[in-house]
Amino acid sequence: MIMRILGIIPARGGSKGIPFKNIQKLAGKPLIEYTILSAKKSKYIDKVIVSTDNEKIAKISKSAGAEVPFMRPKKFSNDKSPTIDYVKHALEFLSTHQSYVPDIVLILQPTSPLRTTEVIDKSIEMLKKSNATCVLGVSKIKNHPYLSFWHSGKYLKPFKKNFQKYYQRQKFPVLYYPTGSIYTFWRKTIEKYDSFYGPKIKPLLIDDETKIDVDDKYDFFVGEMTLLNWQKYKKNRHF
Repeated sequence: MIMRILGIIPARGGSKGIPFKNIQKLAGKPLIEYTILSAKKSKYIDKVIVSTDNEKIAKISKSAGAEVPFMRPKKFSNDKSPTIDYVKHALEFLSTHQSYVPDIVLILQPTSPLRTTEVIDKSIEMLKKSNATCVLGVSKIKNHPYLSFWHSGKYLKPFKKNFQKYYQRQKFPVLYYPTGSIYTFWRKTIEKYDSFYGPKIKPLLIDDETKIDVDDKYDFFVGEMTLLNWQKYKKNRHF
């Protein structure tokens, strides 16, 4: 049976940090275009849509090859809107207006321009081959929370009272954090758990060189330098 696999790229117009962040140029192309192109090249995804509330983002997204079948309602487009709300809205719209009901859904944030098609396809393969409810892109934590402090009153207070016990990195328990680059899950996960995670989350380890999440001006700089120079630098450095 051929599965229907949907890629949703969320890109609302409002951004407190950088105006219209998702369509700002990165190495000559709108930021969102990198995600659209990597999703379009997937050998599994059969529909790539952008969920946006902004006409300018919609126009650029269509030019890059994505579908923009609707304008996202404002109630799903503010800072406090839960991610699951715009996913549910997209699924309901596609089911009602296009008779399209996917088996698998991917959330692909446009702020992860270095995410590759290979990673997208790997996440789908992992989900298909396992009993997982979700495959989540993650990286190992480097700045471990056991060495963190609260700022309580005048002074710093250790997050973990016995933090000095963990003076060596090898003593830390391994922890992972979501990079935000990829969430791959069954549609039935949302229907059953009202969540795209569900109880069985399988990790997909994202390489350090591709995990960047573009949020501010410095991230744009790092992203652009990585896109333009990293492969050459990696090839020429012998250590």
